[in-house]
Amino acid sequence: MGELKRLRAQCGNGVNCPSIDRRAEGGLVVTGERIDNPDLPAHEASVLVPDTLLPEVASLDIPDLASYLSQRHTADLFRLETLDWYDVSSDDDDYYRYVSGAPAPEASVKDRWLDQLRADRAAGRQWRRVHALRSPLNDYLRYECEWCYTYNVAAGEDVRILDVTEAPAGAALLGVGDFFAVDGEHVVRSRYNTGGRFLSAVAVGTADRGAYVALAELAWQMGTPFAAWWAAHPEYHRATPAA
Repeated sequence: MGELKRLRAQCGNGVNCPSIDRRAEGGLVVTGERIDNPDLPAHEASVLVPDTLLPEVASLDIPDLASYLSQRHTADLFRLETLDWYDVSSDDDDYYRYVSGAPAPEASVKDRWLDQLRADRAAGRQWRRVHALRSPLNDYLRYECEWCYTYNVAAGEDVRILDVTEAPAGAALLGVGDFFAVDGEHVVRSRYNTGGRFLSAVAVGTADRGAYVALAELAWQMGTPFAAWWAAHPEYHRATPAA
């Protein structure tokens, strides 16, 4: 069947509820209790449901987040970050080089991303990011600021910091979790494990998209432009000993 993901829940009687399976080639397969398929167990049945009948579920799981975002990003791509550590394999070498005192990120890795930011900016595709965090910064957040955001901003990304220690009203955003809002129309939530490792991307249904877009703009208005925030906090700069 080429399924991508199965969504199940536990019913009150302790058994699995009917399942929804998304097919790689499109459409959904709903498995219930009626018997109409000889290839299934006696207590299960399946029916193909067109994507158009269940739009809230059809785009639930996104197997390739980068492709999904790039295909829809024509004007504005907003990202809210809320974690204080991201376990990203591409960061590993640079992070450890940073804490070990290396002078700069590894250009062969960094330049590809910066070139994309410059190309998108030139084509009128804006990238915006707010990182809602709580100070004081740990080593990973200092690395993100000094070796990620500093370079990203120079290449055209608009980054803001929302330090909820300084702006307590923003603390509620930490509970919202990470998400992307693309062109004000598409919203994707990112799921991570407790160690900051990315697990999956989930499209938000139409009924809830407006709320996420509004939260994105609220976070943007509450955040401080990165360059100004970073300049105001020299205690986090690697060249400056912490107070």
